[in-house]
Parts: sequence; structure tokens; C-alpha cells
Amino acid sequence: MKKDDPSRPRRDFLRQSLAAIGGLGVASATGLAGVSAFFSDSAAAAAAPASDVITRARRELILFHGQSNAVGTGGKPALTLEEIYANVTFNGGVRPGTDPAAMTSLAPLVEYDGGHGTGGEVGTNACADGLVEYTAALSGVPFAAQFSQYSAFTSGEGGRPIGYFASFLAADNLSGYQGWKNSQLRVQNMVGLMRAEATATGGNIGWLATTWQQGEADSTGLSETRKTYASKLKALEAAHWTKLCQVLVPEQAWRPLWLVAQVCSHNSYGSGSMAFCNPFIALAQRDACLASASMRMVNPQYLFDYFDESSIGQPMLHLTNESHRWQGRYFARAIYQLVQDRQAGLPMRNPALDMVMAMVTGPRTIYVVFNVPEGVLTLDTSWVAPTRNYGLDLRDANNAIVPVNAGDDNLIAVVEVIAGDMLRLTLKTALPANVTKLSLGWGDPHEPASIAGRTGGPRSNIRDSAGDTDVYTASDGSQRPMHNYALVGDVALMRA
Repeated sequence: MKKDDPSRPRRDFLRQSLAAIGGLGVASATGLAGVSAFFSDSAAAAAAPASDVITRARRELILFHGQSNAVGTGGKPALTLEEIYANVTFNGGVRPGTDPAAMTSLAPLVEYDGGHGTGGEVGTNACADGLVEYTAALSGVPFAAQFSQYSAFTSGEGGRPIGYFASFLAADNLSGYQGWKNSQLRVQNMVGLMRAEATATGGNIGWLATTWQQGEADSTGLSETRKTYASKLKALEAAHWTKLCQVLVPEQAWRPLWLVAQVCSHNSYGSGSMAFCNPFIALAQRDACLASASMRMVNPQYLFDYFDESSIGQPMLHLTNESHRWQGRYFARAIYQLVQDRQAGLPMRNPALDMVMAMVTGPRTIYVVFNVPEGVLTLDTSWVAPTRNYGLDLRDANNAIVPVNAGDDNLIAVVEVIAGDMLRLTLKTALPANVTKLSLGWGDPHEPASIAGRTGGPRSNIRDSAGDTDVYTASDGSQRPMHNYALVGDVALMRA
């Protein structure tokens, strides 16, 4: 059962409860607490079966995967130049390409400029070091006493559609596409080096997690639909488990984590692109994760800063070096959280702020419930630039925004937080019958099409309050809150 598709008895109960709330005109969050908590339980306890339990290893692999943002394009100069916690990568660095000489030994995990893909900061160091630091801070086990240490590198390749990595699964392509072969070569070499180290030290190895940053090429190339991308992403994750992990690390009985950073640059290709204000790849990534017991979305990448690449005739596609580093920290936190779930034998949580349900309770009232990872829902325009309705819009079955009239395309009058995990939308007029869904973070069609990230383009001003207690220390020493910002998403409207 998906989190946004509750069972019929539960749906009927919620309809009745929210209809009652709408009819009574409750004036305070106190009266909503019971229903809000009821929704939250549904979001937190997905019907996915409990995942197999992770058994920790002395040396664990964290594989970065995807395209240009997964290899640090735009990340110069590299920021993380010091190895602190005994984490390692290839002797040729985190971007070894397919050069055999770059994959002959283990070396301290640091970031650098150059190498395959000619990138800079990737975030591999921030992820591995962040996992050490979260473990120390949240479990109380200092680095020196922690059992696991990490190896990390990137197997991404810039500008590649998902088919480049996944189409080896086609029945008429028995040999596999080059993207699969390249990744397989790199993983084989790293696992071989890890195993040699384990043999020498009496340790053991494991494949802990794969991160995925990809989707720009499929938005522009129109090589996939929402359905086909989701299908290929799920197939690629499954193939890494059956064709790589189970073959190269046969002693590992549990499936590695697969973590997705949601692509956000779909508005940057211009109003003539199918991706303009229709983020079908970002939505496909969310679909795949909601349908999986092993894949999870970590964060939307619109919360970061992007380079302005207009001087070279290119839209804003690439994160800045600080953003690459910060993304690594988001990966680290999610890995720590999901490992706790898996070690406890529990279904993995959704670590991202995500819409769960939208319920119409009156002609002009809609309640929207979220999965809130930490704290409470907050409407915040201080970090991510303000956007209309904080990113929310009402759409028809063809994904078009439904207008009030010919002169006003925005049905929403007021968005307000009324409980820790619930918003109330008040409409300007009675809800038209052709409205079928609520969208979030699709982009404002009135804004420039060339911008991505926190300053413009598709985004949301809805976050939780995780950053009140968890902060990222930037390279200049400043601190930034590690809030969870809402995923780009959509949910069907439920009518009471």
C-alpha cells in the first residue's frame, strides 16, 4: 500500500473526520491534533514489508552514481581536502573513470579538481565523514570506537540518460550498454581492494549504500516518460543488487540502501520544453521510491545554489561546490536514519518531507497532510526564494493549472499551517469539478524559465524544523540549518 493511497476503511474514516472539522470550523490546532496524528501514523508506518536487517562490516562501500552532479561538475574548487576519519577512495581519486592505473590501491578519501569528468567537490567525503559524525552525535559512539569505516567514489558519467545505465536489461542487448560496463568495472575494482584490505587486517566488507543524482538528460532529451523512468530506476537498483552486490559480495545477505536526490532543473530548459512546469522525471523518481522497500528519496535539490551558466549558453544544471558538499551531508543523515530502521528490522521510514494526502472538505477548503521527518511544518521564504502558494497549485487530469477565470490562473487564496503535519488551503472560489490533483514544486509559469535552485524555478517554501537542531557547517565556517524541504510531488484530491 502506498503512503498516498490508504485503504478504503481508513480513507472513509478520514473523509468523515475532516468533513466534521470543515463543518465545525475549528479555530485552533488543538481540535485537529487527533486527526493530524492519525494521518501521521499512516505516513510513518507504510505497508511495505520490513526490510532485511543490515549487518555492519569493518569497511563499507558508499557508491555515488548518476550523471554530471554525481561527478562534481561545477564543483571547483574542491573544498574537502583533508582526510579525518580513515575513510578511503581509489588512488586515482573519487573519479577514476576507466583508467586501470587509477584503481590499483586505496587512498585517503579527499576531494580534488580534475580526473575523469574534470569535476571538483563531489560530496563523497562529506557523506562518509558525515556518517561518522552522525553516528558519534546520535549514538554516542566516538569515531575511534566505531566499527565501520567507509570507502567511497563516484560511478557517475555526465550527460547520460538513464537508459545508458539501465538498458542492458533489454532482452535484445545481451552484452550490456557501456554505462553498465563502466560502473561494473569500477565496482569490481573497489570491492577487490576492499577485500584485499580485509584479508590483510582480518576484517570484513559490505556494500552499504548507493546514491543517485540523475535526471537532467531525460528531462531534455524526452527519452523517457514518468512511467518508463520509474520502471528503469527500479530495475537498475534491482540489477545492482542481483548482478553486482550478490556476485561480488556474496556473503552479504541484505540489500544495500539506494538513496535519491530529486532532480530540480526541469524549469531550466525553457517554456518550449515538455519539462517546463511538468517535472515528470522528478515525479518518476518519487514514484519509484514510494513503490520500493529499498529505495528512498532524501531531498529535493532545489534547496541548493546552482551556477549561472548562461554565459556558455547553458541553463542552470550544476550545483556549486558548497552545494555538492552539503548534498553529501543530506545523504549521510538519511543513511544513518535508514540503517537504524534496518538494524531494528523495521520498514524504512520516508526521510523526506513529502505530501501524503489532500482532502476536500468544503467548496473552498482543502486539507493537505505531509510526512514530516522532524518537528513541524513551516512556511519559510528566507532561504528558498518566495514562490506562489509556497509551491502549491491545483491541476486537472492533463496537468494543466485550473484557473479562477480568464484573468486569474491561481485558485488558491490562503495557505496556512494548522497542525504539525497539516496545511489548510482556502480557495478564492468554489473548487471546479475538473480539478483532480494538487501539485507541489512544479514551477511558476510566470517566472523566468532559465533559473534553477533556491533563487528561482521550480521550488517550494514548505519545510520541517529538522534544522533547528541539526546544522551543516559550510566551508567558510558558517552554519546552515539541515531542514527537510518538501519534495516535488503531486497527490490526487480526495473528496469527502
